[in-house]
Amino acid sequence: MRRGVSLIELVLAIVVIAISVMSVPMMLQQGAKSDTFSMMQEAILAARTKMGNVLSYQWDDNDRDGNNTDGRLRVLDVSAGDPALDRNNTYYDERRIGHIFGDLRRKMMATPTFPSTVVDVNITDLNDFHGKSVQLSTEGVSTATDTFDYLDHDLNLTTHVYYISDAPAAGSDYNDTVVNFVFDASNRWSITDVNSTNIKMIELDVSSNNYQSFIFRTFSSNLGEVDLLEKEIN
Repeated sequence: MRRGVSLIELVLAIVVIAISVMSVPMMLQQGAKSDTFSMMQEAILAARTKMGNVLSYQWDDNDRDGNNTDGRLRVLDVSAGDPALDRNNTYYDERRIGHIFGDLRRKMMATPTFPSTVVDVNITDLNDFHGKSVQLSTEGVSTATDTFDYLDHDLNLTTHVYYISDAPAAGSDYNDTVVNFVFDASNRWSITDVNSTNIKMIELDVSSNNYQSFIFRTFSSNLGEVDLLEKEIN
């Protein structure tokens, strides 16, 4: 008896092969989506790391008290902040409402001192990050420019620093038990402006060669720092 392939078996084989071939583009597409998602996660991780690095720097170049032996950071006077947060000389010098009167606590300089308006090349405070960029590149197999045909690569992280209003929301006051505050990122102005407030907004713009971008924002306040109690043991 001669063995052969029946027509129904041939049809089934063709159908199976067709389904297999049809799934290849879908698998490639899913792989591309996975690679894109991985790159985006890398960008978010890099942005969060960069933001944490920025926030580790002192608020302003002028807030370190060089006339004091402890050298800790002081609260600065500002020229355009909410009046409720200004220096209060009625009861105690070098303090404002909310400060605790005691040794090693947060306080202001002995004489009015305002934030710097300078953006230095060497980074020593938040201002110095303004306008500076770093690049997160995709390392290729053979050369640094081999991008594996990714849609998004060479991610650029650009930092901007601005002043924003520190006034509470309308109808609210800093003397209230509950203070309402609106973080308005659009109401901002240059960090080099003499009209300083108690809040600096850090904006991190992450963009790629494919014109995809997202923005991280956070803020840092004019708080100074407390000193640690030390005991010398002989």
